[in-house]
Amino acid sequence: MPGQVSEDPEDDNSSESTDSVRPSSPYPPYTSCVVEVPGNLFGAPAGSGLIHACNCMGAWGAGIARTFRQRYPRAYQYYRSHCQRYIDYPERSSIVNLQTGDDRRISVLKPLGTALMIPPQGSERHWIICLFTSRGFGSRLSSPNLIANSTYAALKDLERWMEIYQALHEHIGLDMPNDLYACRFNSGHFDIPWNRTRNLIEGAGVAMTVVYPPEEREDGSATPPS
Repeated sequence: MPGQVSEDPEDDNSSESTDSVRPSSPYPPYTSCVVEVPGNLFGAPAGSGLIHACNCMGAWGAGIARTFRQRYPRAYQYYRSHCQRYIDYPERSSIVNLQTGDDRRISVLKPLGTALMIPPQGSERHWIICLFTSRGFGSRLSSPNLIANSTYAALKDLERWMEIYQALHEHIGLDMPNDLYACRFNSGHFDIPWNRTRNLIEGAGVAMTVVYPPEEREDGSATPPS
């Protein structure tokens, strides 16, 4: 039924992986809002926003998240406090269920499906942008479909925040990220094929430069040793 909200999506172990995303990009169909380049994400210009996927438990303990924690310890504490707030005071929201192809929604616990924009802290050079795409990690990782749904919702939330920051920047000079850069988020320990996440970014219409390690191919696979 359209408009229906279902609960407990964390128990959804469906293998269905078709995401029905209505493109909202302001770009013509032949122009991508995602530019992929090899390089070092952390070499992005000062004042840029660096995007990565996060769990809702306050842990940056593995993969590129661990590097974020080491490079941006103050941003990490900001993120942990944000997560703890929702652990102490649970709050629900609803996000679109992309697999149904209609406007049915699923109920999730915040901050899942949201974006957190952390301004540069102290001497840290970058904005850190957390997309909450999985409730937990390891054995508590959310299902692939829930990660996809949460990713799309978080991207739309990021788009909303960027519009707010843009308006405040124009009216009162509030700082905002110069440009958005991202890793190939979700494709590491969250185990989501990069092309699936990229399609979600395209559907959400959020322009960003995705920086991948030089040892990876453009399709996300590792370059075989010579």
